Amino acid sequence: MRTVIAHIDSDLSDLIPGFLANKRSDASVILSALSSGHIDFDTLARIGHKLKGEGGSYGLNDITLYGAEIEVAAHNHDAAAVRRCADELAEYLDSVRIEYE
Repeated sequence: MRTVIAHIDSDLSDLIPGFLANKRSDASVILSALSSGHIDFDTLARIGHKLKGEGGSYGLNDITLYGAEIEVAAHNHDAAAVRRCADELAEYLDSVRIEYE
């Protein structure tokens, strides 16, 4: 797994660990929802939309991109695309290293 470096404003240093933990939880919720017998695409789209909005606020634009992809895939009821994006999001979250500026 490659390490991804994210340069974040040092004013956010107290918030970033909790934010990343919450995003890991979001990715886990998405993956769990896909394993259930009934996939709630509306909920998945809402989570994707939330990710899309939050990522850039913290300077983590990759989260925004994954969120946008998840939102579109969920609106299209494309479970395979949602899973691929959620897997990529989880991998990103596991590999990102924050450097504060």
